Amino acid sequence: MDTYKEAWEKILQESEFAWWEWDISKNTVIHNDLKARMLDYDPEYFKGKGYQGFTELVHPNDYEKTMDAMRNVLSGKTKLYQIDYRIRTRGGYYVWFMDRGIVTQRDAEGKPKKIRGIVIDLGRESKRGTDIDALIAVFNRSASSADGAYSFLTICSICYRIKKANTEWIALRDNIFALIGERISHGICPDCMRRLYPDIAEEVLAHLEEKD
Repeated sequence: MDTYKEAWEKILQESEFAWWEWDISKNTVIHNDLKARMLDYDPEYFKGKGYQGFTELVHPNDYEKTMDAMRNVLSGKTKLYQIDYRIRTRGGYYVWFMDRGIVTQRDAEGKPKKIRGIVIDLGRESKRGTDIDALIAVFNRSASSADGAYSFLTICSICYRIKKANTEWIALRDNIFALIGERISHGICPDCMRRLYPDIAEEVLAHLEEKD
């Protein structure tokens, strides 16, 4: 295994988010251990089960809307897979999950070949709304480039917040960038600009707002 692949797998396995990647043609799903353990399962339980290994645990009342969300991505109706659903744990009770994903690879005909996503346990993450809002912004931006065009995230080189909108910067753990696969462009957020360059900050920021 080369150094790059080892580093990549280390980032994925140590991510604070549960992630998954579905190879559609082979119907194989890879994921980090956290995705299985969030449901109180040993990660080995889902080996070789494919996409259905997880979807068969979705609450019956949420199953069809969950399948529709994926069908919409596969058919090209939508670019972002986004759905909140209840899913059954090994103990038999249900928890709410927020699931977001994007197409990361297409075949020669432009059809989705691989989809990668992140799952957040809403019960555990609900108090961290800033992270969730920023995560959705990352996926929305990624989805907008699913046709192959490059997408960039701007991250402040001083405080490491990401630029969610023209005037909004949000803190987000940096391992999410490697997980989503976004290219990153470094800049300086307005707060850091004012702190480091108080004499010229307002003039520079006004100029940048005009360009945006």
